[in-house]
Amino acid sequence: MLNAEEQSLLIPFKITLPSHPKPLFEYSSYITYIKNYLYNGIRNWLHDESYETGCKLENAVKSSLIAMFLRTSKNLKYLSLSEIICNQIIFENLYENTTITSIDLYNFSSDFKYKAIDVLVKILCRNSTLTSLDLSNGSWSSSNNIGSEGGRALADALCKNNTLKFLNLQYNNLGSEGGKALAKALCSNTTLASLDISYNNIGSEVGKALANAICKNFS
Repeated sequence: MLNAEEQSLLIPFKITLPSHPKPLFEYSSYITYIKNYLYNGIRNWLHDESYETGCKLENAVKSSLIAMFLRTSKNLKYLSLSEIICNQIIFENLYENTTITSIDLYNFSSDFKYKAIDVLVKILCRNSTLTSLDLSNGSWSSSNNIGSEGGRALADALCKNNTLKFLNLQYNNLGSEGGKALAKALCSNTTLASLDISYNNIGSEVGKALANAICKNFS
């Protein structure tokens, strides 16, 4: 069930999710991952209920449900998120979460890009269970495109993080500056085992710097 804070996200849209008696078992305890199936279901439900669909409404419903799952699920491991990571209630739950091990961030708009990276950096510096982070999205047209500034911010977080093992930054337009920052971070990070920065226009010189950093990295 949604608590008062989670329900408050829906008030501006005058929407109330179905309320049922307490289930025979705590179903949220059995949820281990949240992927696009949930988001597609939300979109279909809003359409079936004749709500005027739109990004803001969909994100509000997503945020309220995900916040509930983060709060109640004891076994949630994998989470797929978009720009809703910027929602304060999602951030607060992720910041304190001790079960999530894998996060995929996809297709957040330019309006939310830097805020999303800022939130992610804070989570990386705090969270002690996250081992896999995927910011790729398969192509230039649908990428997060965090750019060199985002690359530098993540590099700083890697210097402080000691749990992340897998990081995928494909198609993010890191450029040479972002690549250099990540190469420097690899010299001090002791846990990262896999880093994918293909399709980022980093150039040959940065490629050499990364190769040298890998030689000095023992993780």
